[in-house]
Amino acid sequence: MKNIIKLPIILWTLLSLIVYASVLVSPEVFKYSGLISFGIPFIICINLVFVILSGVFKWRFGFVALALLLVGWPFIRVGLSIGGSNDIEKEGIRVLNYNVKWFVDAKENDYQSVVDWVNGVEADIISFQEFYPGKRIAQRIAENGSYNVSMDKGRSTNAIFSKYPIINDGLLLEKDKLNNIRFVDLVIEQDTIRVYGVHLQSMGINPDKIQDSEGIKNEYEDIRSRFVFSSASRTGQIQILLNHAKKCSYPKMVIGDFNDVPFSYNYFQFREDFSNAFEEQGRGIGATFNNKIPYLRIDNQFFTQEFSLKSFSTVGDIYYSDHFPLIGIYELSN
Repeated sequence: MKNIIKLPIILWTLLSLIVYASVLVSPEVFKYSGLISFGIPFIICINLVFVILSGVFKWRFGFVALALLLVGWPFIRVGLSIGGSNDIEKEGIRVLNYNVKWFVDAKENDYQSVVDWVNGVEADIISFQEFYPGKRIAQRIAENGSYNVSMDKGRSTNAIFSKYPIINDGLLLEKDKLNNIRFVDLVIEQDTIRVYGVHLQSMGINPDKIQDSEGIKNEYEDIRSRFVFSSASRTGQIQILLNHAKKCSYPKMVIGDFNDVPFSYNYFQFREDFSNAFEEQGRGIGATFNNKIPYLRIDNQFFTQEFSLKSFSTVGDIYYSDHFPLIGIYELSN
């Protein structure tokens, strides 16, 4: 009888550990690792429920669930932040990144409201993804904020605006790629820094089609194939970026739309060399996707140890896009 009781506990423990371990496996090696890692928040929540119920009903299984929660602590750490500073009025290097979705939700009054908001932030460095080059939007932002600009003027893609001089810039992927990685080298007083503005491979899933069980069932095969392809594609793009960054001795930031959740192999690749602004100074779960799939944090600011982060905020009341903008205030060590 005891063995029968132990078997489900053993199976649940193995399942939990396998799901946790999925972040150690590249999607290029095992294509479903990214899909499996999506189960990490559910594993953590279920173990938490088991711990609470075991405390109430004196179940021995509670010790196993508690141990599994402790093993999952790194995932709790990346997904939940408490007590950070969101005071974006502090002095420092003000960094804004924002996937603006071609400004389709800001067309009224000739895009003036979003131009005014961007200039009102008074960011020193801005990384836009899905940036719309028409209607003189870039010129209007640059002229009002005295920005230098790195962008492709002929098509919608990444764009980086800087109040500091740009001495070098370029793209890491083919020029015709919508999802791309742009870099700039900026001179700040006596220092030079490198900023990567990223828009990694999108999944291309229409949230309107998966709002109920019937929609998920109908779209399952398409969603699965898109997820597998995009996850592996991001892994390859990230490797290109990390190899490029290793050849640069400057302090570095990697900011933008990563199209990956924190519970993933791809996210943890960045954590090996960079700190994450939300983890250090964020609050709550920091959801950045402003659409019908809730609780997704897919936009980030990563930075190297030469920077110290003074405050960070996910601006959750700006609705010009299907993403929320992020603002970080940094100080560069001497």
